[in-house]
Amino acid sequence: MLATDPLVNEYFPHYLPSEEELSVTEKLVAGKPQLQEQLQEFVAINADVKATLRRFCWQAKQDGLQGAACAEEAVKLLEMCWEKRVMLGLNSILESPSFSEEYWASFMDIVPQTYHGLGRRGQPIMLIRSGVDAASFNKLLSTGWEHAVEGVNAAVLCFLRCEECLFRRTVPRESKQIGHLTDRVTLIIDLWGVGLGHIGFAKDFLAVAVKQTVVLYPETLDRVLVVNAAWAFARLLWPILKQLLHLVTQRKVEIVDASETGAKLLEHMEPNSIPSYFSGPNRGIHVGQLV
Repeated sequence: MLATDPLVNEYFPHYLPSEEELSVTEKLVAGKPQLQEQLQEFVAINADVKATLRRFCWQAKQDGLQGAACAEEAVKLLEMCWEKRVMLGLNSILESPSFSEEYWASFMDIVPQTYHGLGRRGQPIMLIRSGVDAASFNKLLSTGWEHAVEGVNAAVLCFLRCEECLFRRTVPRESKQIGHLTDRVTLIIDLWGVGLGHIGFAKDFLAVAVKQTVVLYPETLDRVLVVNAAWAFARLLWPILKQLLHLVTQRKVEIVDASETGAKLLEHMEPNSIPSYFSGPNRGIHVGQLV
């Protein structure tokens, strides 16, 4: 989906790797049998190796690298992804996670992370409601340190388990159904009810989870729709925060006025996919239940 994204083709076509750069990257990976095996079995989404390598090359080109240098950096980024997967136990996290079933059930009860099918361009639609019960989440986070792996809280590992399920199970199924790869997600972040008590949720959960996904699932974020944002965030904080993001990421994020939420969602999804939380018919399903 990266190569066919209208935003990419209009504003950032220079970051799309050439066929030659992809070919060189494939040859370099072929020279590393263990890395190639990991790529094919766990990293490549829907077993589409070329599309996956395109995303790693894209990362390298964002750093200003071209040609052979781009291919070499893409392989280094792929190796970093492989190492992190092994470190966090992601290859087996769907079948045998490091945390207990009780903790997993608590995560699903406390963190509303729902899947709402595919958008107009075939992109999976995810909704994260940030206004969770702060006290319950802080307790989840505190308990999560007891089950941390390599300094990564178990709450973040639960989030990554959801990501693994999405990209290793749901996306292949949906891609087969619509006839093309659908490996980039439209993420709706609802800020309704967020206050000072949610600092831990933002800093120790969402921010850390995003940092992990940049390494593990590069360029799988299609769009970010931030809805129900307080005036202070939309008008004061966002202009500051956006300066810390890469220009490409800035373009992906839209701060949506509450009065325009319905119309904006319809730009990205069919009416029957609108979450019930926004007065639509789609109740969604917690990603954890897909596991």
